[in-house]
Amino acid sequence: MPVSRMSNRHAISFWKGKPMHTMLIRLPLICILASLALFDCASAAGRSARNGAMRGLYIPNRHANSIEYIRSVMERGRPLGINMVVLDVHPFGAHRTRISRDVLDYLKGRGVYTAGRIACFQDGLKSLPVPDEYIKRLFGVIEETAGAGFDEVQLDYIRFPDGAPYYALSAKYGFVDDLLRKARLITKERGVKLSADLFGRVVYNRDDIIGQKVENFARHVEVIYPMLYPSHFTGDKYRLANPGETVRDGTNRGIARVRGTGVRIQPYIQAFPYNIQWARVPLDKYVEVQIVAAESTEARGWVAWNAKGEYDCVFRALEGLKNGSRKDIASAR
Repeated sequence: MPVSRMSNRHAISFWKGKPMHTMLIRLPLICILASLALFDCASAAGRSARNGAMRGLYIPNRHANSIEYIRSVMERGRPLGINMVVLDVHPFGAHRTRISRDVLDYLKGRGVYTAGRIACFQDGLKSLPVPDEYIKRLFGVIEETAGAGFDEVQLDYIRFPDGAPYYALSAKYGFVDDLLRKARLITKERGVKLSADLFGRVVYNRDDIIGQKVENFARHVEVIYPMLYPSHFTGDKYRLANPGETVRDGTNRGIARVRGTGVRIQPYIQAFPYNIQWARVPLDKYVEVQIVAAESTEARGWVAWNAKGEYDCVFRALEGLKNGSRKDIASAR
C-alpha cells in the first residue's frame, strides 16, 4: 500500500493525544502471557471462524463492479471462511453510485454478507455548516445503497481533521449525531443495518479532536469498525512491533465501551505492508496474528483492508491457520 494512498485513508500519528497506557513500561512477562493467550486461540481459529465470526474483505469500487474479480476472490476465499465483503458503492471522491446487481446477486447466492461502504467526507470535514447540496447528495447515496440489496450500509470518514478548524467538540458531536440519526431513519425503513468506521485510536480516547466518540456512534449504528492498523500507531513501538496484541487490545476496549447496547465491534485489520518491519515477520504472518487476535475476542469478526484489493496475504494467512501452522506467530504476538 503506497504511503500516498494510505494518507488518503487515515495516515495519522497516534502519538498525538495518545492514551496514558502507552506511556507505561510493558514487562516481558506481559508479552509472554499475551503470546500464550494467542496460541490457545490459534488452533480453533485455524479450523474455522470462531462461532461463525465474520471474515471480511474490503473491495475498492474499481473491483466492486467486476464479476470476474469477485469470482476469483470468492473461489479462493470462500473455502477459507471468507463470508463477508465490504464493497465501495461510489468512485473515490465522487458521490454517485456504481453498484453492480450481478455482483450482489452472485454474492447473495453464495451466502456472503454484503456491506456497502460510503466515504461521507473524504479526508474529513473541513468546515461547518456543510452545504445543503452536499448533504443532499450524500443522503441520496445512502438511500440508494440501502435500497440496492446490501445487508448493511457502512459509513466512513465521518470525522473532522486532526487540527484546524478548531470547532468546539460539542459542535462536532452535534453534527455527527444529527447525521447518524438521519442515516439510521433511512436504513431502518429499508430493513438494513447501519454501521460506521472509526479511527483506531478512538477506542482509547474518550474525547477526540476529530469528533468521533464510541458512545455517540453507538446510539445510532449497529456495528462499529475500529480501524486498528498496527502500523498507524506511529508513536508506540510496542504496538508497532506486536500487531496481534494491538488488534486484541483495541478490539476488547471497543467491546467494553459498547457492552449492554447491542452494538457489535468488528475491527479492520491491516493487509498491506506499510510499516510492518517493526514486527519482523512477513506480511502473511502479520495478517495471521491479527486474525487470531480478533477471533480470540467477542468481536463480530474482522475485515481486512488493502486499498488495491490484493488479498494473497490474507489467503496465505488463512491457509496457514487452516493447516494448523503456528510458526512465527510468537515473534509477532
